Amino acid sequence: MDFDAKYETGVLWQDFQHKQLIDLFTQVKEARASNKDQNLYRYTVAFLAMYVNHHFKLEEKYMEQYKYPGRKLHTKEHQDFVHELKEFRMDNKDYSPQAGDDLLMRMGEWILSHILEDDQKLGKHILNWEKTSGKS
Repeated sequence: MDFDAKYETGVLWQDFQHKQLIDLFTQVKEARASNKDQNLYRYTVAFLAMYVNHHFKLEEKYMEQYKYPGRKLHTKEHQDFVHELKEFRMDNKDYSPQAGDDLLMRMGEWILSHILEDDQKLGKHILNWEKTSGKS
């Protein structure tokens, strides 16, 4: 999975951060395929914890600022993923092939469901708001 146009929302900061996540997913997938993911595992789990904290707060700030009508559901999805990630970290403190596979599955599902659906809607809303409000 490489970052391409289908993942772009048109919102620069959002696209940049999504690219970081997708690039990491690709690295983890390649490392897993060659049985070299043990070294990348701890970094990936730590990065995800940092990423969701920063990225979700930024999205939620913009949802509030731009009066996004779907913000309650979108924020709930963020909270659910944070909870899921915390549980994953508690249950998988150390690397195992199963944990590596599970991590890949969760990241892939998040990218496909949240970025390709929910974040696309948010991006369109932000761009439309800026266009109609005369802001850049």
